[in-house]
Amino acid sequence: MNPGGDLSITDVNGLIALASGLLSFFTPCILPLVPSYLIYISGITFDNMGQPGKEHRRKVFFHSLSFILGFSFVFVTLGVSSSLLGTFFARFHGYIMRIGGIVLIILGLFYLDIIKIPLFNRQYVMQLEKKPIGLAGSFVIGITFSLGWTPCVGPALSSILFMASMSKKMTHAIYLLSMYSLGLAIPFLVSSLVFDKLLALLKRYGFVARYVVKVLGVMLVAIGLLLVTSYYNAISLWVNSLLSLDL
Repeated sequence: MNPGGDLSITDVNGLIALASGLLSFFTPCILPLVPSYLIYISGITFDNMGQPGKEHRRKVFFHSLSFILGFSFVFVTLGVSSSLLGTFFARFHGYIMRIGGIVLIILGLFYLDIIKIPLFNRQYVMQLEKKPIGLAGSFVIGITFSLGWTPCVGPALSSILFMASMSKKMTHAIYLLSMYSLGLAIPFLVSSLVFDKLLALLKRYGFVARYVVKVLGVMLVAIGLLLVTSYYNAISLWVNSLLSLDL
């Protein structure tokens, strides 16, 4: 919010970043692996997952929070780097916006399974033979998470990094990547609170992951088309006018 009470374009982009993070969590190569990650970072066992004890729940929650701080740190750092690059190439803003739009369309078509991109069909997860001890160890695992899982996180994250590169202020870039991280963090923390019921919930509702990928694909294609046609800012301003709140 600005002092006048109106939402800015950055706020609209923030909503997109938040939605991208939420949708990224529910994609097929993240959602099914959440129980395994909770077990790995917290040190609990599959037998403990069925025990709703307060001690286990607290342990999983704080390790999850440390894990989230780890991947958020890397994502925000990437956002700062994108903003610096965007500032350096500011005079080519128009060209970059159109090229970025084309890239987003391609990534969206990948999510829709219309085209194949071998790079995003691989996982680049750093393997740790032994988990580092304590909450700091979970932070390290969060960092390795952010550097891998490219099939699910990569395309959506790329779209937010592109928005960050168009930001005129570094604080805007930090805001966007923080919102993306928050989108990933919310369902992860919720999962840590219901970890004793998580396997049953995934078995019952895991099918939603197949549809989430398609939603992400449509969203990226739509944003890409708006950027290529230079309508993105106009649409954002129009949405702002609808969402503006007078204090």
